Amino acid sequence: MQPKRNSMLTPLLILLITFIAVSGCGSDGDSGGGSGSAYHFPEMVLVPAGTFTMGLGTGEGPLPQGPEHMVTMTDDFEFGKYEVTNQEYCDMLNYALERDYLAGDYEDNITVKNKQGDSQNLLILDEYFEGIASEIIFNALQNHFVVEKGKERRPVVYITWYGAAFYANVISEMQGLPKSYDLSNWELDIKGGNYSYRLPTEAEWEYAVRYDDGRWLPWISTSELTDRYDEIMSDFWTYAKDYANYNDSIGHATDIGSYEAGRSVLGIYDMSGNVSEWVQDYYAPYNNEAQTNPVNISSGIYYQRRGGGWLKYSNNFLWTFYHTDTNYPYVYYVDLGFRVVKSKSKLNPIIF
Repeated sequence: MQPKRNSMLTPLLILLITFIAVSGCGSDGDSGGGSGSAYHFPEMVLVPAGTFTMGLGTGEGPLPQGPEHMVTMTDDFEFGKYEVTNQEYCDMLNYALERDYLAGDYEDNITVKNKQGDSQNLLILDEYFEGIASEIIFNALQNHFVVEKGKERRPVVYITWYGAAFYANVISEMQGLPKSYDLSNWELDIKGGNYSYRLPTEAEWEYAVRYDDGRWLPWISTSELTDRYDEIMSDFWTYAKDYANYNDSIGHATDIGSYEAGRSVLGIYDMSGNVSEWVQDYYAPYNNEAQTNPVNISSGIYYQRRGGGWLKYSNNFLWTFYHTDTNYPYVYYVDLGFRVVKSKSKLNPIIF
């Protein structure tokens, strides 16, 4: 179900509210989108190749995150240190705007779509959920996209799965890399070898956050959690607020990297909380067979979300193994964003 709109706030009013305090995309006040602009790109962390236990339990009973199964990542890969920010997404939009890659009614601050291929909503500009408007708007006077001043480092939200995949394609082009997605059908190139940007597979996401001891939360080892389990679970919300933006404790997404204590072993931030994150896979139940570089690109209608977000709702958890938060690819929310990955590995579709 998509969030309800507030009919009292029209796109024009949102534009007028936001226009008084916006900053152009680009570096150090650069408007972005012009020749020679300094674009912002995601900072990446190297994740070593290895094997891990994915999921938790048998798949029966109150924890439907199983059955546990062994997964091997055959090659090192690069994983986004942070969630993709408003600034980074805005820079991409201005690059795409210059090259006539965009469609939709973005000039009226309603939606941004891709122009080539199968046109889909990428970013919703006129949404107003939980009192929060889009922090990116189109400035008609300057003829480019801008970010609300002071919110450049917040994760981009109101983004669809298509909007996340489109971002990966365009920043690959910006860096002279092949594109990972065919926009005629949004299929992923799984052959490997290109080291282009794409969405992480569900296995890559879980391997990166649970590295290297199968931890249930990014910031605490399995052994320490086991030792302190009763203490931590007796007041989990109070405990977790020092490590993650979660359970509506702040009321909005925070700047990336704000929770230093919540980073993972590999130094990856906000893998639990802040915004939940689109990943590459469709949802399907696990099986107990060992897998190598798996991805589910053939079976399902809902795409996976991982990591939990700041907004309080029933299907929202911080656990690294949590597998059953899903949405249609055209859905967007105020607490849903993404991060990117680069890998040369050939991905192996899971056959059901």
